[in-house]
Amino acid sequence: MPRILIAILVLALTAGACASDSGPATEGPLTIERIFRDDVPWPETPELQLSNVPCPAGLDVDTIKPLESAEITLELVAPLEGATTMAFASSDLAFMGTREGRIYQWVEGGAPEFVMDLSGETTTERDQGLLGLLVREDSLFVYRTDTKDDSVLEEYPLSAGIPVRSDRFELLRADQPSKEHNGGDIVFGPDGNLYLTIGDGGGQGGAYITNRVVATAFGGLLRLNYERDDVPTLTAAPDNPYFGDDPGSDLTWVWGLRHPYRFSFDSATDDLWIADVGQQCVEEVTVLPGGGLGGEHLGWNAVEGTREFMGPLDLDLTPPTFTYLHSNGYCAVIGGHVYRGSAMPELVGQYIFGDYCKQAILAYDPATDEIRELQRGSVTPVAFVVEPDGELIVVDFVAGAWRLRQS
Repeated sequence: MPRILIAILVLALTAGACASDSGPATEGPLTIERIFRDDVPWPETPELQLSNVPCPAGLDVDTIKPLESAEITLELVAPLEGATTMAFASSDLAFMGTREGRIYQWVEGGAPEFVMDLSGETTTERDQGLLGLLVREDSLFVYRTDTKDDSVLEEYPLSAGIPVRSDRFELLRADQPSKEHNGGDIVFGPDGNLYLTIGDGGGQGGAYITNRVVATAFGGLLRLNYERDDVPTLTAAPDNPYFGDDPGSDLTWVWGLRHPYRFSFDSATDDLWIADVGQQCVEEVTVLPGGGLGGEHLGWNAVEGTREFMGPLDLDLTPPTFTYLHSNGYCAVIGGHVYRGSAMPELVGQYIFGDYCKQAILAYDPATDEIRELQRGSVTPVAFVVEPDGELIVVDFVAGAWRLRQS
């Protein structure tokens, strides 16, 4: 079963053994407790069994228009092997992270320069590692898997553009049920709240968590209120749809997700685009209108995309905006952004995204409901980043950051 980053292990990256020079300076993070089923042993779960059978006949045929001639060119601007994420601090300064936990500073026109090593505190099995970076004002936010197999979100103050490790704050800690589907993106939304994904707990078919009819943090896109007084803190946003419900549910904005590795907001409309990596048959992307109230159930694990998985089908489900099948080498969607720049005028208003397995960059045109390949075989995409001027960068796990330009 394809999963984001499993294939990365074959590259045999060397994780550093640098010891921590200081423990985190925290006042207690927001904690998400593990949810673990105990009704049936994992090898006997129906979810696991269903995950290992062929895809059913009758699924919609692929709608991806294959590449005829490349519509875009790629310029390598920041070479960095093992890169997983990138975040801009200004028009010519960004931070980059590698899966094993090393953080680099990149200045336009130069090479990435090493600034901080978290590799001795970061686990890199299966879907784990340093997965997300975010810069806000004078802080760097880091989303990664630690050596306890927990997903942790940390804030590092920046001094002269360098993260201060000794002054870090641990903002969130999620006790993950497995090494799979450990999240990825962290984004401050247009409403000022902090959004992040956490994954469904893994286990093939979502087998590690049994209750799929009540919103939980696992399998959700979380929406959090960030306060920065003497000590930065995260709490559930008070207008979340399940605020006041069980712990975990009150953090959740939307749910019914499997492995929502990447998501983004359209800078022109505030629409929320969520890419969810499928089980063995279907990849999906769902668009939720900006200014919504949240609470949508996006289907997993009742359905995978639009095909029935575990059921029940009488739930109030929000269908995906578009899907594509695991065929012709496709197997893992990497969410991107609606393009609003100026260097590629023919792509304005289209959603630019990728597929990790196919090593492809694609475009979805909402006006025609068409998916087409823009570039194939040049990069192994793991993230897409919007530059301050609106242009797009694809983060390639093999080589680093490439700037997109129209052919």
